[in-house]
Amino acid sequence: MSVAETKLLTRRISSNEDGTTVPCFDPEAYLADGGYAALKKALRTGPEAVIEDVKRSQLTGRGGAGFPTGLKWQFTAREQRGPKYLLCNADEGEIGTRKDRLLLEGDPYRVLEGMTIAAYAIGAEKGIVYFNEHYRGIARQWEGMIAEAEQAGLLGDNVLGEGLRFHVKVCLGRGLYIAGEEMALIASIEGRRPESRPKPPFPAVAGLLGLPTCVNNVETLANVPDIVERGADWFLSFGLEGDHGTRLITLSGDVAQECVREVEVGACTIREAVEAFARGTLHGGPIKAVQPGGGTSAFLRGDSADALIARGPIADAGSSIGTAGIIAYEEGHSMVEAVARLLDYYGRASCGRCAPCRIGTVRTLEIIRRFQAGGAAPEDLERLKRIGRTCIAASTCGLGQSFPLPVLSALELFPEEFANGIASAQAGRR
Repeated sequence: MSVAETKLLTRRISSNEDGTTVPCFDPEAYLADGGYAALKKALRTGPEAVIEDVKRSQLTGRGGAGFPTGLKWQFTAREQRGPKYLLCNADEGEIGTRKDRLLLEGDPYRVLEGMTIAAYAIGAEKGIVYFNEHYRGIARQWEGMIAEAEQAGLLGDNVLGEGLRFHVKVCLGRGLYIAGEEMALIASIEGRRPESRPKPPFPAVAGLLGLPTCVNNVETLANVPDIVERGADWFLSFGLEGDHGTRLITLSGDVAQECVREVEVGACTIREAVEAFARGTLHGGPIKAVQPGGGTSAFLRGDSADALIARGPIADAGSSIGTAGIIAYEEGHSMVEAVARLLDYYGRASCGRCAPCRIGTVRTLEIIRRFQAGGAAPEDLERLKRIGRTCIAASTCGLGQSFPLPVLSALELFPEEFANGIASAQAGRR
């Protein structure tokens, strides 16, 4: 099977010889290539029609949770209080995910137009782009772009001369993983410690400063201009039933060449993507395991790498597509070591607000370390499962609910590797 990209979101983006993205912050170039035709159409049809078109397209959030975008917009639009806020989540802290950076640098006006359409649809006059501290350079470029967009009449008090009011500013985070969660992101913008809180109320009702707020991922917003301009039926023509469009996939881990590519949903398998785009595994060996949705997604065995890159097939295989950050593990890679590295990162990333996540990450890593050192007891297997189940059920946000997934799946799929840690301990006691 021939595997190729389907360039919808990335059709304007070019790369240097070394594979780095060519930044393009030129408004004239964007306008000359049809930019802002979608916003003009949105202003003609009205906010309700825009929301209905996005709902009918079945566009789902590309930040990991996969919530229906049009429904999120509708909830925020229905709120009568104001002012309302539109937040673009450009934090991108998930392990194995670098897709948003490609859009933020390579076609930033696409994202900005998507933000403007979303703001118009929900009735927001203020927008904020929240960047991870590691994207400090891109954040500065965005500040310059926003100033230029205001001068060009693409932002401000009279967007496109149509009376639309929309102002955007940049907020730079502190490099904390948890800030990618929408309530922690809001807390960070407000100058508070980034931490989640129980929901409801959801941001659509009480978000930034207690006001109605819509939070969308970069890739989600980048899809909006094409959907509005070309129509929901056009978007529905790509992908599979119930899962449409394209996905920006990040290929990393034990691969010959880490990269970001755009593929039609369901057009290729995980294995085909690794071979075609990442030039295979690092040493040419077989795929032992894969995480298809970033570091917090459940492991799949190598034979499940034949699952199509789509929400349903990956769920059927036992994991989730998440951010489409595909992490490959080559045969010979210790899964105990892989889990330990993940837990070390996510343990430091926990905001500490809720006890299950705060304590669970620490205790889980302690036990995994015993398996690494060959000092685990048989009952440690049940301890890992019990802690994992408790964190999934009782944690406040997605981090606490998802960090156990790679642990529990590794226990299920690679029990012999954990058994070796126990065997070593028992041999040492004899």
